[in-house]
Amino acid sequence: MDINIEDLNTYRKLVIAVVRHAIFKLDKHPSLSEEDLIQEGLIALLRAQKTYKGNKGAKFETYASICIRNRLIDILRKENTKTYIESTQITEIPDTDYKIELVEKEEILKNVLKTCTEIERAILNSYLQGFSYTEIAKIFEITSKKIDNTIQKIKNKIKQTIND
Repeated sequence: MDINIEDLNTYRKLVIAVVRHAIFKLDKHPSLSEEDLIQEGLIALLRAQKTYKGNKGAKFETYASICIRNRLIDILRKENTKTYIESTQITEIPDTDYKIELVEKEEILKNVLKTCTEIERAILNSYLQGFSYTEIAKIFEITSKKIDNTIQKIKNKIKQTIND
């Protein structure tokens, strides 16, 4: 399937709609601009055009919107993870009553983060940015219970590191 100029304008509207929905539903404070996300969506649209198989029963618009949405989720996850890892403005370790100097907190958190998987770091980042478990679950397409388990696991790692 080839996309001509008229189709591109129509599909650009689809991309913009998917981007705005993603920003509204998934990442209320994206680190990338809307225009950057639209560009990523257009790239996903072109990839969808190359991989679309019309005989599978789905309309191209449906297939393309899913491809665009998945690409945006990947981009937002990577940006959230990158932003979190690069952040050095850590002033509080969640749910700990211990009196520890800021430098020690940063060192403890860095050590704990080294033992975490990329998805655990991304979930913690979203949690520290103020997202609810439900919002985080939507972003990562997993259950709220799995989010809670992940946060509790990281908190326990932090407490264990402090006690050692």
